[in-house]
Amino acid sequence: MSAHGLRRVTFHRQQGFTLIELLVVMVIIGIVASILIGFFVSAYRNTQVRDGAVQLVSDLRQIRSQAQRTSANTSASISGTTATPLATYSITSSGQTTSRTLTTPIRVAPYTGYAQTVTYSAPYGELSGNGVIWEVSSSVVSRKFYVKTIGVTGKVILSATP
Repeated sequence: MSAHGLRRVTFHRQQGFTLIELLVVMVIIGIVASILIGFFVSAYRNTQVRDGAVQLVSDLRQIRSQAQRTSANTSASISGTTATPLATYSITSSGQTTSRTLTTPIRVAPYTGYAQTVTYSAPYGELSGNGVIWEVSSSVVSRKFYVKTIGVTGKVILSATP
């Protein structure tokens, strides 16, 4: 008690966060999470396109090598056209044709003015023409890769530009 006989009342504030403070933090976390998710989805889709192009490059290098080893002509043909790219292509080696499919939503088509088929002649794995350029793309992202067979030698490269 104080000197005047009155009791002094003190109020203690409880420790913690208010509802408004918690909601503001949750909104900030939600915004940051949505930005990060968008970034990761985009990166994943771009990686899918690159993986499809790498698969095609690998198959072309393999059939070129096979033409050199077996002394038999080998070829690869894509089903799609420039207007309607598709996810399938076929490989012909030693008289057997194998169909290959790229993962959804990846597709391949000849670049404008180039052929749908590339044939490696035995025994050196050479091309009869000047090579081809095939465009690997996706229906969900704008990223594209170009698979090129170069000149008479038929070497295969992967490029980001046609």
